[in-house]
Amino acid sequence: MKHLSQEWLAELNLVPLWRQRTAGKDAGATTAPVVAPAPLPATQNNHLQGVHNRGYLPHLKAEGGIYFVTFRLADSLPQSALDELERSAPETRSKQIETYLDAGHGECCLRKPEIAQIVIQALKQFEGERYVLHDWVVMPNHVHLVIEPRGAHALSDILHSLKSYTATEANRSLSRHGAFWQHESYDRLIRGQAEFDRCVQYVRENPVRANLAVAPDQYTYGSAGFVAGKDAGATTGEVVAPASLPALAPDEIAQLDWPQLKHAAATCTACALHAQRTQAVFGVGDEQADWLFVGEAPGAEEDLQGEPFVGQAGKLLDNMLASIELKRGEKVYIANVVKCRPPGNRNPEPAEARACAPYLDRQIELMRPKLIVALGKVAAVRLLGRDASIASLRGQVLDYRGTPLIITYHPAYLLRSLTDKARAWEDLCFARETFQGLTKQASATI
Repeated sequence: MKHLSQEWLAELNLVPLWRQRTAGKDAGATTAPVVAPAPLPATQNNHLQGVHNRGYLPHLKAEGGIYFVTFRLADSLPQSALDELERSAPETRSKQIETYLDAGHGECCLRKPEIAQIVIQALKQFEGERYVLHDWVVMPNHVHLVIEPRGAHALSDILHSLKSYTATEANRSLSRHGAFWQHESYDRLIRGQAEFDRCVQYVRENPVRANLAVAPDQYTYGSAGFVAGKDAGATTGEVVAPASLPALAPDEIAQLDWPQLKHAAATCTACALHAQRTQAVFGVGDEQADWLFVGEAPGAEEDLQGEPFVGQAGKLLDNMLASIELKRGEKVYIANVVKCRPPGNRNPEPAEARACAPYLDRQIELMRPKLIVALGKVAAVRLLGRDASIASLRGQVLDYRGTPLIITYHPAYLLRSLTDKARAWEDLCFARETFQGLTKQASATI
């Protein structure tokens, strides 16, 4: 264990208030309030303490401590979010991470009742023996705990055991391989009654803030709802999916910022497609992109991975972008008309496109791209607001609410109709020339 000076601890905002464990705690009491007496100098305290490092995050250990802990799924923060966090100030990074996590990025495996149940049953397995759980919640892509290790059980060992077991069982249940949890966990020693109360309130209210429930006891993936479910006669350990929330109205969606919009799309129930989705496929790329490419709907792979245009159609789109010197994620954003996968990979119905329209409209409004490229008829009809064939729309600069719009074929269609690849190439060249003209025009007006 590496010992650091009090100055280093203060800089890390991890200076603990050392306190003795009460006899009641040692005897197994689980409901006694947490009271932090005046801090003792570390030299007068006979408890183990210090800072140790696992990777890049510091972790404070103090025997008898209570911790606020967060651990998250391996895909819960997209690369764009990680890049942004690298550029942000350390004092704002924690709040940004919370916002990203609550937006529901990644596969969100913990949304599935059978996976949430694996985690909850693992948490309950050694409660009262190895640790006391003062509060907990299982969110779609992360877990919060207010936890007090007992006896000789170290927090690091408890978390390692929990994550190792649940990762193995979840991967087996999902028939998947690879990392399930992100390697690092965030843990903070709670340093007094006020901080304990704040942490418990934060954990309990997290589903409400994330619009997953209207009250903590209505979210059965957390301690409040878990207890309420048992009090109502539910089978011990049973996990019931929270009730669907009313869909936001278009005028409400039109007021959302990026994180709020992503979360609203992830929890949307405006049409029947939400019932069978693995996750909503919001979009990917630069949120201040000059180019916006719009397809029709997620397919099976997109539904699993949470990113539009993967698989063979995605590879073709990436090649199409490269042909005009563009790259996914660099001044390019890719989205779909609808955010949830239609069954059987069919085209979205007009009613489904209308229900999802406020999300795409708000994305475009926030992004303000210089040029939109509609990929296929579904996207063209949605953005133009009228029916027409691709053949009749190609080769023109059309308009979507004041933004230039160009129409070309969908990559999935091109995989089936190789003869139209040459026409798609013409459309891409036309789009590049149009964009260059727009850029010159903008420069001339400055």
